[in-house]
Order: sequence, then C-alpha cells, then structure tokens
Amino acid sequence: MTDDVLLDTSVVIDFLRAKNRTETKFYKLAEKGENLYISILTYAELHAGKSVWESQKALNSLQKILSGLTVIYLSEVTAREAGRIRAVYKLDLIDSIIAATALEKDFSLATLNTKHFIKVTGLNVIRY
Repeated sequence: MTDDVLLDTSVVIDFLRAKNRTETKFYKLAEKGENLYISILTYAELHAGKSVWESQKALNSLQKILSGLTVIYLSEVTAREAGRIRAVYKLDLIDSIIAATALEKDFSLATLNTKHFIKVTGLNVIRY
C-alpha cells in the first residue's frame, strides 16, 4: 500500500547533494512507490539555491526531480492552520506552512529535521 508523503526541503536537498543517492530518504520513499508531494514553499526554497542559477546542470537535475513530484499550493485553510501552528508550537513560518499542508492533506511528512516537527500534534513524521 502506498502512502501520500509530503517532502520537506531537507529531504530533496539531501538527495541532490548525496554522493550515494540510494542511501537517501528521498530515494527510499520513491523506491517504495510512495506518492510524493512538495509544498509550493519547498518548490521556492529549492529554487533559492545559488548553484541552481549558476549551473545549468544543477538546474536540470532539480527540474528532473521536480517533474516527478506534485506541488501543493497554499490555501486559506492551510495559511490559517500555519498561523496556529506557529503561535502554538513556535515553529518558523515556513515549517509551520509545511506542517499545516501535511495536516490539511492528511499526508505523512518526510523530513531530516524531525525535531522541528515532532511536537505538532496529529502530524505523522516519518523517521528513519
């Protein structure tokens, strides 16, 4: 049975930087056949890296990865929930929006920054 998994930026960056990509969380989730998603904010963060704009190879690699992911856009419901998460759990705004997106869609969240997210009630954080 496949699950719907929202990827935090850290998971995609780890894959892009890894010497052995088969050992990454991203690769393992893709190999399991999970349905993989990213927030529009993760999409923006991934394009904020300097190397993406200095190297056509880096941009092509990022675009290839993104072509296999579904982007989830920010809704008013998600924005409101992100505000609550930020206020209650003291997460930064981007992490709050990512957590709220996973909660709204009932997705698990894959992240390398589990300490940022495990305190959010109801959020299923994937750990390895």
